[in-house]
Amino acid sequence: MTPAEHAIDLIRQASRIVALSGAGISTEAGIPDFRGPNGLYNDPGLFAQLSAGGFARNPVGFYQAGLKLFPNITRAKPTVAHHLLSRLEQQRKLRAVVTQNIDGLHQAAGSRTVFEIHGTFRTGHCTGCRTSYEMQAFYESMQDGSSLPPLCTRCRAAIKPDLVLFDDVLPPDVWEAAVGVIENSDLLLVFGSSLQVYPASELPQCALDRGSRLVIVNLEETPYDRCAEAVVREKLGSFAGMALAALNLGPTSLRI
Repeated sequence: MTPAEHAIDLIRQASRIVALSGAGISTEAGIPDFRGPNGLYNDPGLFAQLSAGGFARNPVGFYQAGLKLFPNITRAKPTVAHHLLSRLEQQRKLRAVVTQNIDGLHQAAGSRTVFEIHGTFRTGHCTGCRTSYEMQAFYESMQDGSSLPPLCTRCRAAIKPDLVLFDDVLPPDVWEAAVGVIENSDLLLVFGSSLQVYPASELPQCALDRGSRLVIVNLEETPYDRCAEAVVREKLGSFAGMALAALNLGPTSLRI
């Protein structure tokens, strides 16, 4: 039995699956990685602009730097891996997705219970009066360089996307909910995460401590490979296509 076949068999056996998704599931949708070898944060200037401190110092610079990222996100479509997780949820096998990504592709694929521990680019809040905004229209208006930064229609303060930037604190309610659902899983399915970014790197241990099994699908090694029952070194799209077919969850002719 190959590692991929073993992983699919573990999915078949499980009834309380939680998925932990990282940058790898989004890069297959064309979204640049933040921290990989060619990640956006390898540029020190860009890193500084896209931090919480960078936003506070210079909101215009923050959005100018964000223009390297936001258009890719707004155009991205869910991949077959996103659809696999949605189908597993529809079959009541998967309880939730915990994601390190900010792109909303899990929801676009149909996933309903998604804990975005690093926030989302889709919404934002006024830094003055805290009015909530949908951000899509602002991103579209930024493409010609105007409307930087987007301003609150009520108090004219800058609007900040609901992202967890460097120097920011993770939303405690989302984090606690993610830990809770993982501790009650019988299988943690890691999709495209290096498991090296704190505090998300602690989540597999939360699962293992409660007796949950661990499956990792990632192109590179992770610190938890030795603890996993199956480690699959394949592209997520290829593995997800195999899983959809093997588990009779629907067509595999989705984007890979």
